[in-house]
Amino acid sequence: MKATQEKSAAKSQETSAMPFTRANYRWLLRGAAVLVLGYALLLVPGEFVDSKEFSIALYVAPWVIVAGFGLLLYAILKR
Repeated sequence: MKATQEKSAAKSQETSAMPFTRANYRWLLRGAAVLVLGYALLLVPGEFVDSKEFSIALYVAPWVIVAGFGLLLYAILKR
């Protein structure tokens, strides 16, 4: 009985030590970098953008931002 309690105590210490691994932090940094890139792309035109012509700020930047949030979510949920 005592050995079982010691094993469960050791297992709980292992799981509560660090919630994220090194890989998780790398994915968090990548996600944050993609977000910064997406928000920087929003600033590219510097003037009013007409929706009738192609603009990076209108068509590319929102998808880059969504991808950045996706990477952050993946980094948090990854085991």
